Amino acid sequence: MTFTKTGERRYKITVDRVGQAPITMDPAAGFDARLPHDAAHFLVEDELKINGGVFGQLAAGGSANTFYPADPKIAKKSRKRGSKMAKENKADALLAEHAIYAAQSRWESHEIISETKLPTADIQRIISRFEEFAQRWSQLQIGGSISLEWMQRPRKR
Repeated sequence: MTFTKTGERRYKITVDRVGQAPITMDPAAGFDARLPHDAAHFLVEDELKINGGVFGQLAAGGSANTFYPADPKIAKKSRKRGSKMAKENKADALLAEHAIYAAQSRWESHEIISETKLPTADIQRIISRFEEFAQRWSQLQIGGSISLEWMQRPRKR
């Protein structure tokens, strides 16, 4: 997964997958000078091993209903597979969004939200990953990129 700054307040994500055409979201949603929303997704899903979230779906051949190949001949098939995968993984996607909210709230305001059931240790590990990414991202010039590798693993319980 490659996150690229494409403008003052814009970025894109390119996903290279073995045996499949690359897919892209350009522009990507939720730009932030320190931590774009989709980078938070990647870091949370990777740390908590949420394989049915956005990036797990992408790694498994889906589109998360937001990423598309450049080749229009395969775009329709990609959208259909992506929609099916998104429906099948709705619970994981909701867990990821909750975890992002819980961790980002703690990271930005230094307060733990009471509605979360995520262990504090998990939130602290995610915050550490946010800090590492934010330091690198905030130093990038337009056109600069950060590449991260998705490792599909059994989810922690």
